[in-house]
Amino acid sequence: MRTDGCNVRSGTGLACAMALAFVLAGPAQAGDWTFYRHDLAGTANAGEPLSTDQARALYVNRALFAGGDDYSNPIVAGGSLYYTSGDGSVHAVGLANFTERWSKPVSALGPLPPCITMSSPAPVGAPAVVGSSVFVPGGDGYMYSLDAATGSIVQPRAKIADVNNLGEFLWSSAFPLNGKIYVGVSSLNDCLLVPGRLVALDQATGNVVGTWWADANHQSGGGIWTQQAYDPVTNRLFATTGTIAKGKTTADQPWADAFVAIDPDTMETVDWFSPIPGDSYSQDVDFGASPTLYDSPEGRHFIAATNKNGWVYALDRDNLAGGIVWQYQISGSGASPDLGESSIVSAAYANGTLFVGGGRTADGKYPGAVVALDAFTGAEKWPPLPGETRGIFHPAGFVLAGMTVTGQVLFVGTANPSNGRGILYALDQATGAVLYQLATAEIFGEPTWANGALYVGDGTGSLFELVPNPLGPQPDFDLTVDRLIASPVAGGSLNVNVSAIAKNGFNAPVALTVTRLNEAATAAFTPATLSPSGQTPYSSTMAISTAASIGPLYETAVISGIGGGRTRSAAFWLVVHDFALSATSASAAQGSSATSTVTVSGLYGFADPVALSVSGLPAGTTATFSPATASFDPQSTSTTSTLTFSTSPSTPPGTYTATVTGQSGGVSRTCTVALQISQPADFQVAVMPGNLQVARGGQAIYQVSVASAGSFPVTLSASGLPPGATASFAPGATADVEVLTVSLGNDTPTGLWTFSVIAAGGGLTHTASVLLTVTGPGFDLTAGPPSATIPRGGSASFSITISPHNGFNGSVHLRADGLPPGATASWSPVDTARSSTLTLSVSTAATPGRYPISVSGTGTGAIGSAEISVAIVDPSPSTGCSSGGSTGFGGALLGALVAIRLLRRRQGAQPCAALESSIVSE
Repeated sequence: MRTDGCNVRSGTGLACAMALAFVLAGPAQAGDWTFYRHDLAGTANAGEPLSTDQARALYVNRALFAGGDDYSNPIVAGGSLYYTSGDGSVHAVGLANFTERWSKPVSALGPLPPCITMSSPAPVGAPAVVGSSVFVPGGDGYMYSLDAATGSIVQPRAKIADVNNLGEFLWSSAFPLNGKIYVGVSSLNDCLLVPGRLVALDQATGNVVGTWWADANHQSGGGIWTQQAYDPVTNRLFATTGTIAKGKTTADQPWADAFVAIDPDTMETVDWFSPIPGDSYSQDVDFGASPTLYDSPEGRHFIAATNKNGWVYALDRDNLAGGIVWQYQISGSGASPDLGESSIVSAAYANGTLFVGGGRTADGKYPGAVVALDAFTGAEKWPPLPGETRGIFHPAGFVLAGMTVTGQVLFVGTANPSNGRGILYALDQATGAVLYQLATAEIFGEPTWANGALYVGDGTGSLFELVPNPLGPQPDFDLTVDRLIASPVAGGSLNVNVSAIAKNGFNAPVALTVTRLNEAATAAFTPATLSPSGQTPYSSTMAISTAASIGPLYETAVISGIGGGRTRSAAFWLVVHDFALSATSASAAQGSSATSTVTVSGLYGFADPVALSVSGLPAGTTATFSPATASFDPQSTSTTSTLTFSTSPSTPPGTYTATVTGQSGGVSRTCTVALQISQPADFQVAVMPGNLQVARGGQAIYQVSVASAGSFPVTLSASGLPPGATASFAPGATADVEVLTVSLGNDTPTGLWTFSVIAAGGGLTHTASVLLTVTGPGFDLTAGPPSATIPRGGSASFSITISPHNGFNGSVHLRADGLPPGATASWSPVDTARSSTLTLSVSTAATPGRYPISVSGTGTGAIGSAEISVAIVDPSPSTGCSSGGSTGFGGALLGALVAIRLLRRRQGAQPCAALESSIVSE
């Protein structure tokens, strides 16, 4: 049982519950609002007096138009106001003069995961001020500790979330508790669901001192993008969690889409409950609203929060597992609360009432709703409002931001989904009646009441300070425009309606002026002075014109109205649609073509057709676009066209800069294209080594290098290979080298062979000659004598020798080719392993002359050859000295010598003596 003194049934129960809320507020100074939701219980109750009459007398005391967009709860401490902005920075404003004291960039830079289309995510969570330090959850995933006076970094920033690589983000605000800062981590976009967790940091050092994981195994799901709440009596830190992971159920991830109680010291789960039946990733029904803690007069201790399914759930925070105490549907369900669907509104608590709000109602009739519920039963408390059958307030827009209470008043900020404008309402807590309203741009940040003033920012970065007029409601007016964003194209124009909304009987003329507008734009009012005519509001048309040179623009414009002693202002975004061109470089050889991709990027919503042209082409070059007019797909912010350059053989080589021009309406934008023209590409082919000696049946390996001056592929082949040989190519050690393998057959003839490597590519063909000596078992064939003279009718013999090598031991079959007519060849033997005699016989009819004859031998897997020649001559005349036989020159000579010696022994043979003398002399 709790012993906090609030568990008694007595008439002081409500006061006791309020007292508990202020006890939970911890060390905050009276009147300051030092962190989001004001106090540790998350009641958003400033606790300062403010009557309904004072609320009716509210007026804008001061306004600051800093730009950006204010989505965080303004934090007030020590005479300064701190807020994070869509411009990527945290700002400090001095309340003495309502001017900015310092700002610090804390947005993410660099690329994000591919499924996330935004750029440079800005901070969203509210700062927390503890003493002289400002703790800021940055859009870059770091927790900053800044000096409140100067904005300088006090402690090294601590990286809590990896935005750029993992898509993690700090939607959560900084929650200070007992010397620590707690901050939740969730997904920047659910396309990349991250492991949800709550991180505790030491305030003094910035070091991470604990982490609670929504998944026990640290897997994706259960992100925390809300503020926590703390019960000091039980020492429990309460969090609401987000999306369950794909394919998971509540049984798998009981701490996702749930209320969770955590021990802030050990960061262990103490208790939990998920009120979502059949929860799944596709439902996207996470908690985007922070929990609110409060106690009943009877001592029951509640926790309540709104889910994106549109239901508000209240549980007993001492027994979360006990389930739902009561529930109430405030809106329909939906995945995009920033577009008016569902609800992520953090509830405010005061005097036993829980104030809840949301977006489009479940029946679709209203864009939003606000209701006061009995905090302990969930019953509606307001009486039926004018024109309603129930006590539900339906504002002119939806509620996204948390609501704030103080005294007798509830403050509600709204956004209109149709035009991006908003209204700040002050409602009577007891009845829901509208006490005051202020026309603004959309309000996504919770209002702050501190030290007698209300601070609220809107979607244009305007910051307003409202205070009650001690004289009561005075004649006044709001100045407003009919849109959040005015979007002309560069060089174009548009009209914006400006209205003065009279309050409390205001009826003075209002003179309109422009107080902030880009220098490349002009504005004119028709009429320039709003005169009361009985019509409320009374309005003027502002015509905005932009110069073509204004370029893409996204900045705020501010107009002011002066009348009745009042100056009121309104801001809107001036977003100038424009486009930018970019192009890739191109290169081509003389006489060929090249392409460049031209990208047309629409900026800030530009989607008009863009006509393309090009100039600055080199001589002999033409260019075409496909398409010539670039058009945008409705779902895309960019489009492309292919620019083709066609060069001629006479186009001089070199580097050129061509200019691409895009024309749309009166807007012209350019970019350049680097065009490289080169001489026609060529290549050289070389083979190393140039000659190899390989035995039959083996392989010859060559390195074929191709030195190319172009990017075209080169194909290699081989031609003229020895019989029985094949060739193959394979990649070499470098890109410009191929390995040629010539495989020899077992019957490839030995000898020196010449073949060609053929390289073809880019329309060119080059060859390289290669030598290959084939060796193997074989023989050499020789013949002797190399020549002979044979008279017709005679014959001659030649000795044929077979010389084996490399193990050849087969028989060789011999033949003679090229015999002259009338000649015949005979072998002795015709098949031999060593030698043979070739006899050539010439008939008497043979024609005299010299004839070459080829002698060849064929063995197993080998061939050999030799060349001889014969001279066929007429027979010599008879001398009477013949030895009687014609056996060639040697035989004739021997016969002559014998005859001479015989004749010397004879007498009277003088003619032969003369012949002998002749022979001897030779």
